Amino acid sequence: MTPETNDRVVNGRYRLLSVIGSGGMGNVWLAEDEVLGRRVALKELVLSPNGEPLSVRRQRVLREARAAARIRHPGIAEVYDVFVEDDLSWIVMAYVKGHSLQDLIEHGPLDERRIAEIGGRVLAALTAAHRADVLHRDVKPANILLGEEGEVFLVDFGIAHIVGESRLTSQNSFAGTLEYMAPERINGLPPGPPADLWSLGATFFHALEGHSPFFRGSVPATMKAITFDDPPPLTRTGALSDAVVRLLRKAPERRMDARELKEVLRSIVAIPLPQASQHRSGPAPSPPSPSPHRREAASASPPPDLASASPSHRRGAAPSPPSPHLSRSPSRRPAPGVADRTPERSVDLGGLDPAETARVLGAMAPSPAARLLTRLPTETVQRVLIRMEPDVAAAILLELPVARAASILDAAPARAGGAVLNVMAAKPQEAAAVLRALGTTRAGQILSHVDPRRGSALLGALPPGEVAKILACTATRTTAGIVRALSASPLAVRLIETMPVKRACNVLGYLPPAIIAGLLGSSSDGRADRLLSGLDDAVRAQVLLHLHPAREQRSRGERARPENPGGGRK
Repeated sequence: MTPETNDRVVNGRYRLLSVIGSGGMGNVWLAEDEVLGRRVALKELVLSPNGEPLSVRRQRVLREARAAARIRHPGIAEVYDVFVEDDLSWIVMAYVKGHSLQDLIEHGPLDERRIAEIGGRVLAALTAAHRADVLHRDVKPANILLGEEGEVFLVDFGIAHIVGESRLTSQNSFAGTLEYMAPERINGLPPGPPADLWSLGATFFHALEGHSPFFRGSVPATMKAITFDDPPPLTRTGALSDAVVRLLRKAPERRMDARELKEVLRSIVAIPLPQASQHRSGPAPSPPSPSPHRREAASASPPPDLASASPSHRRGAAPSPPSPHLSRSPSRRPAPGVADRTPERSVDLGGLDPAETARVLGAMAPSPAARLLTRLPTETVQRVLIRMEPDVAAAILLELPVARAASILDAAPARAGGAVLNVMAAKPQEAAAVLRALGTTRAGQILSHVDPRRGSALLGALPPGEVAKILACTATRTTAGIVRALSASPLAVRLIETMPVKRACNVLGYLPPAIIAGLLGSSSDGRADRLLSGLDDAVRAQVLLHLHPAREQRSRGERARPENPGGGRK
């Protein structure tokens, strides 16, 4: 398929280059952001004469952006912006050139270890989504994207459901790809995280066997198979096959949970590779060419390589297809593997590529892993740590000298660095020292991707003056979350007082009226009225109720009271 090309500019900055995919929601374009000089993916909402109302489809676009934006994990594609132009809605996402798991499967079933490596990354991203109360609802091979430097992304939150928000799915219709859909969703029951784990199990089955377990050629037959039939027997045996059987149990409460699945996948990855695969002598094989026809499957979602990944991962070339890495949590004893069977002094990392180096170091305790890393060039260390899970990378960085840890974190993409710093913040003093060594601007950029509660604990270990400088470079929403977490502390008031009025109003706009009232009521810099006037009218009214409840209620009563309730003159 020859990509459709275009040369128009939307929103005054995004030059459309080519259509890189189409789906039920619309087209996805590769575009050039002429303001920041980077390539992005733009999803364009198109009209459908027989589809959902335009208002519903617009809500879907906004919900996709909100769902992805509220999840902080390097395996979730970043969303930059949403806008409307010429009565069409657009969503701006980070873009990366890559291949989907579907593309790899089409060239033959994958080995158990490779599936476990990819699956572990997907599970981590999915777990982060569930913690943020977001259900993906369309986990499948086509929505798992493998980047050129070993990244693994769970993409396309176009039909995701945020717990607590109203549903947008039309009556008597399903959102998602039927053959990967859990039985409780087909039966109309409220789905939870086990429904996404079912879909992941069906994805594992597809990767092992080369076909999905329940597809029967028609919608009624597929629905019947999912609801009543056991999955076909797997022709391959092993720990992953056993996990698939448990993930595809009909009753959600009987399925394997995420924690147990994580341990199974880690144990598979920890099995030593044959010697030949540990020390490659020739170039890695080229990745298969993506199949445009598979990408236009009957799903309502666009293909994954329209999707997205952090653009900062583009430094340097990596062998293709890379081997994503799933590493072990430092808080648990790793499963037996190469590194924990080999004395530290005898581990030779020189013949391994970054992905294999990450796997070997991930099987070790943080201290010896850090000592081995100090022998490698900084650039190599950066490429290795990018392939590790944030908890493992954080444990290793905390073992390194502050300056070295800061230089490594500084070179990482801000989103990935934020995920690592988020874990490091469990040790606020040590993490604060690394954050301080980054410099104000870079510290703010990385802090923008840290959970505000963790960020507040971390900043609490720094002098207030430095905190104010860092927050001046931090995203407004994250800054507001940090101020909210600190709202019971005098530091929160001091931080608001150090901000310019416009910035302070933007930050306060994200906070509940009661907290805004508390901050303004405790302020002593004489700007409370100016800050109050800079708030939205509705928010200001609520804040005033908290600041002066009796006076405001009396004022409202006087405005509502008739001038002459008795009907005659006094």
